[in-house]
Amino acid sequence: MTALDHQNRQGHEAFAAEMAKRRTGTHVVVPHVVGGKEYFDGELIVREDPGHPSVTVSACHDAPADVVRLAVETSRAAQREWGKVPLSKRIEHVQRAIDHVTDAVEDWAVRTALEVGKTYAGARAEGLEVRDILRCYTEYAARPGAFEDERAADPAGFANDSVLRPYGVFGVITPFNFPIVQAAGPTIGALIAGNGVVVKTSHQGPWSGHAVYEMCQAMDLPVGLVNVVHGADEPGRALAASDIDGISFTGSVAVGQAIMRTFTDGPYARPVIAEMGGKNPVIVTDTADLETAADGIVFSAFDLGGQKCSALSRVLVTPGAHDRLVELVAERASRAVVADPSDADAFAGPVVSAEALARFERIVGQARAEGCTVSGGERLDHEGYFVRPAVVSSVPADHALSTTEHFLPFLTISQVPSFEAALDAANDTPMGLTAGIYTGDLDEARTFLNGIEAGCVDVNVPGHATTGWWPGPQTFGGWKASGSTGVQTLGKWYTQQFARQQARKLPAHLEHLLTH
Repeated sequence: MTALDHQNRQGHEAFAAEMAKRRTGTHVVVPHVVGGKEYFDGELIVREDPGHPSVTVSACHDAPADVVRLAVETSRAAQREWGKVPLSKRIEHVQRAIDHVTDAVEDWAVRTALEVGKTYAGARAEGLEVRDILRCYTEYAARPGAFEDERAADPAGFANDSVLRPYGVFGVITPFNFPIVQAAGPTIGALIAGNGVVVKTSHQGPWSGHAVYEMCQAMDLPVGLVNVVHGADEPGRALAASDIDGISFTGSVAVGQAIMRTFTDGPYARPVIAEMGGKNPVIVTDTADLETAADGIVFSAFDLGGQKCSALSRVLVTPGAHDRLVELVAERASRAVVADPSDADAFAGPVVSAEALARFERIVGQARAEGCTVSGGERLDHEGYFVRPAVVSSVPADHALSTTEHFLPFLTISQVPSFEAALDAANDTPMGLTAGIYTGDLDEARTFLNGIEAGCVDVNVPGHATTGWWPGPQTFGGWKASGSTGVQTLGKWYTQQFARQQARKLPAHLEHLLTH
């Protein structure tokens, strides 16, 4: 299901060669960096290559609470001056990283392939997305009125304005599946708004996540403004328990909501900018182009092994389309090449860990035991954590297999009696990140657009059904339990979330004090 053009095949050859070199060389031990100094405190965590688990590709230390506190204190000290730097100058600093990121795309691709199992196309896309986020966020912030609002004339004769001011220091807690871009985007937004940043990477992608610190070095920032710590759960808990001024979190609903509770349990509420996953549906009706629908479904369900928050995990199909759609999706999924990222034909790589593999085998076994029809779902004969995507039909829309977020290459297809029933089932979830529909009926499409409870929606999109959101053309974010602020990433309002509004009123003769 993947076809690299000639130029990308040449790039893939170099990518595969570098992967092979790294697999036979000494692995990287990634340090915490606080105030420009490297620290190796905490228990060592080894990261295996999910495609070759016998190979160690990186390691980090589980940052203890005192290192996390030091990172926050150091960032706070540096932020006091950074917050006074004019917005235009902050933008200039951030823009300095664009060339660095552009040059680093291929290196970053190797890192995410080895640590996370991403294919060449997906791994490159992560670096390219960071580049485009840098361009978009700095361009948006430079627009007149982005961080200040000139007020109307005051009949009382006062000089007035309204400005956005930084909070102080933001923590950025990142997931394994997009270890670079999900650290870079919030870091860029927080810096533009005048904050300091402490990044906590995923222990399943510390070498990849550390790339964001390298990106920030190219910005020529004050020493200690951006600090990075690594580890599993405890450093994240320590960061959330600290006196940090705000958190950007990408991960599970349970953890995100726990952080939100912590951040409202104090003398005042602190901001949590969270993206917390989804149980993303696609509706397919009798009038749909089923070939197009099947193509989009398979890509969005099984790209990155279903391990992305925007991944499609449940299809709701009306009776006249059901049997043929199941056949088409199962056939396409069976042809998808699941292989090591060094294979140029790989559509998807391994799942991320032995734990993910065990969960996959468990839920596939449950589906078979409960009488569902399962196409695929086998572990492949390979050293790594490779599985055949599972297409599960004959399963009710309200069954736990259909309503639980598995974060795996596991897709349920449920027959529903009507379009209206499908829309009700699509919305019957506490999450609301992405959703799609395939239909030939414009009234159904219009009703879907007006009635679906999701932050990102697709209608009859060829090639992907719920995924594929990119900085510039689109924004990205969730409703309900999938988000926390109602403002999406990748858009012109994202960076403003890292600042708070201040209204200012002075006698007219002091208007010169209202500098931004």
